[in-house]
Amino acid sequence: MLRKTVFHTFILTIAVLGSLIFIETPVLSYYSLQVAGFVLLILLISRRFVDSEKFRMIESAVSTIAILMVVSSTGGIGSPLFFLNYILLFELSLLLEPAIPLILSILLILFYLFSGPSVSLIYTVTTLLSFPFMTPLAIFAGNLYMKSVNQKKEIGRLSHKINELKEELVDEEMNK
Repeated sequence: MLRKTVFHTFILTIAVLGSLIFIETPVLSYYSLQVAGFVLLILLISRRFVDSEKFRMIESAVSTIAILMVVSSTGGIGSPLFFLNYILLFELSLLLEPAIPLILSILLILFYLFSGPSVSLIYTVTTLLSFPFMTPLAIFAGNLYMKSVNQKKEIGRLSHKINELKEELVDEEMNK
C-alpha cells in the first residue's frame, strides 16, 4: 500500500511540476487550453486500451493536468473555476488512496504560490489556506469510500461462501 502511495505521489508530482513549467513558459502558456483538451482526449482513448488499475492512475494525472491548465489559463487563484481544485481533491481521494489529498493539497499550494499571484496577497493566502481545511474532508470521504468498497467485497465473498455451504449441505442430505 505504501509503495502504491509513493508511486501515485511521484506521478502526481510530475503532473503538477509539468503543468507549472508549461504555465510559466510564456510561449507554451498560450496553448494551455489546447493541452487540457489534448490530455482529455488521451484519457478517452486510453480507456479502451488500458486495464482499470492503470486507468485510474492515468485518469488522476490527466484530471490534475487538465484542471491546473484550465484554472491557470482563466486567472489562477482569482479564476471563477478555482473550485475545480476542490473537486480534484475529492476525486483523487476516491480514485486513489485516501492519503493522496494531503499530498495533493501541498502540491497545489506550491503550484499556485510559484505560478505567481494574480490577485492581492491576502486573497491568495486565504484562498490557499482553504486547501488544508478541505483536505480532512477529502480524506474522510476517501476512507468512507474505501470502507464501502471493502465491505462490498466482503459481502460478495461471504455470499459465495454461503452458496458453497448450501451446496455441501444439499450434497450431504442427498447422500443420506
